[in-house]
Amino acid sequence: AAAAAAATSQALVAHANPSESTSSTAVVPVSGKKTKFQMPRPGQNGAISGIFDGQRFVLTGLFPELGGGGGLNLGKDKMKALIENFGGRVTGSVSGKTNFVVVGKDPGASKVGKATAKSIPLVDLLALNRVIHGQATLDDISSEPAPRITNFSAGYKGNGLLKNTAEW
Repeated sequence: AAAAAAATSQALVAHANPSESTSSTAVVPVSGKKTKFQMPRPGQNGAISGIFDGQRFVLTGLFPELGGGGGLNLGKDKMKALIENFGGRVTGSVSGKTNFVVVGKDPGASKVGKATAKSIPLVDLLALNRVIHGQATLDDISSEPAPRITNFSAGYKGNGLLKNTAEW
């Protein structure tokens, strides 16, 4: 079961260091090969209330494991709610005040590039979940390798900067 959960977490966002162990508590098999994220609630099941207080996040990409929305908004509303429920603030663009860029499936090349240029950590849903459950700190995930990005978004109506990059 642990191996299946680890494979599932790798399917969500592949890390630059695939041998790195990640928490598999965030993802549960639903039916077939689909996975669904169990949305944590502050103060329940070990989820730490206010863990993101004072932190600013920018979202890029899709978050299909969260569900909700469609098109270029797939899962973003639920991801925003998750971060805000734990005290964080979600903004729309990368700036000097941004603490983390949360990378989903097919992220935008512009946001990833700006974050990299400003040395802002790129993190994924599973890293945030580890912090929420006290399995890692914000400092821990800041120093971890960035999620490996194999495809960038084509953007709205195909206006993306990069497509199908071999590896970021």
